[in-house]
Amino acid sequence: MKWIKELFSVTTPVYIEIRGREAVLAEGYCKIETYSETYIRLANSENRFAVCGSGLKLRHLSESAVAVDGRIDRIEFV
Repeated sequence: MKWIKELFSVTTPVYIEIRGREAVLAEGYCKIETYSETYIRLANSENRFAVCGSGLKLRHLSESAVAVDGRIDRIEFV
């Protein structure tokens, strides 16, 4: 279980790339807190970030990066 603690103690800077209204790439986020077709909330040890829209889906998921596709209406820091 040590690797879980290390995963959530990420201190790397957060990088968010928004590609028009169709895609978001978030690096440095490692936990999905909420997932639906209209709202995806991501978190790391210090930040929360949400993508709001319609038809949202995960295109890529790894330990430190998440890519979301769909109609992006807004981005929130929560």
